[in-house]
Amino acid sequence: MKPVCLNLEECNGLGDLICATPTIKKLHDSYQRKITIISKMPELFKNNPYVEKSYKASSMDMTYIQSNYIVHNSFYLVGKKDERGVEMKHNMMDIRQFHAIHLGFMLGEGELECYYRPIEPKKNFIHEKYAVIHPVNSWPNRTWSQDNWLNLCEELIKWGYTVVAVGKDSSETGFFNVQKPVHEMGNNIINLMNQTSISETWHLINDAAVVITMDSGILHLAGTTSTDIVELGSPINPEFRRPRRKEGKHIYVRGGCGLHCSSNMKYALEYWDTIDSVQPLIGCLEKKETFECHPSVAQVIHAINNNI
Repeated sequence: MKPVCLNLEECNGLGDLICATPTIKKLHDSYQRKITIISKMPELFKNNPYVEKSYKASSMDMTYIQSNYIVHNSFYLVGKKDERGVEMKHNMMDIRQFHAIHLGFMLGEGELECYYRPIEPKKNFIHEKYAVIHPVNSWPNRTWSQDNWLNLCEELIKWGYTVVAVGKDSSETGFFNVQKPVHEMGNNIINLMNQTSISETWHLINDAAVVITMDSGILHLAGTTSTDIVELGSPINPEFRRPRRKEGKHIYVRGGCGLHCSSNMKYALEYWDTIDSVQPLIGCLEKKETFECHPSVAQVIHAINNNI
């Protein structure tokens, strides 16, 4: 039998790639052999026990791969339609199942745990109790305001936490284009934004008392540790993003609105008259002035105080 390859070259996001790891394990268990991975972030898979080799997509001769490997492709229909006019709707699906369905199967409830281990050793230690925050701009419906982050930091510091900020300036291109810069933060925190590798960020999260983030790549990276996670509410159905793992709490803190409109197909019908296209992600689909799905600082503080 030829070696087996999973081609993820059209998958751009950190979280989306981490969410491919349950599918990688499923392929490994089915073929009874390790899988070669092609992606834009090969580091993510180098220490995966189910991976034979992990290559950067831009370095590979895909003609050779197609001729010499059994090739499976995933994440190639985001924002696109297949030959029957059906679109894979990212915000209406569990990302882990998104990968699996591209290959023609579903993952069971016990098969959804993601996997990542760093390729760099832990370097510096923060000896005091600390919380990791991810104060980054994303889609407007997945961005907590800078003022909220600053106010939360003040409260965490009062409780005796050191606060460590992680994240990177980034952008998303494709069906939509959006810039994702980090917020400006105050001098009373350890600001490591735009300064850490994926491995270093994982180590920081792994040793933290808690990580606080919206739906993001950091959420999925944290989901490969046993650190407690506080996820800030957004219009995405949290069941489509919630880390599945054996240890560590996941506390979802939503605001006053729990409709999760970005994951509800009725809003696609209202805007586009069809379920075959993703709906706008830049404004409240209930036409409210603010995203009421986002929690207040007081709600987040209450959740941390009662659960962590």
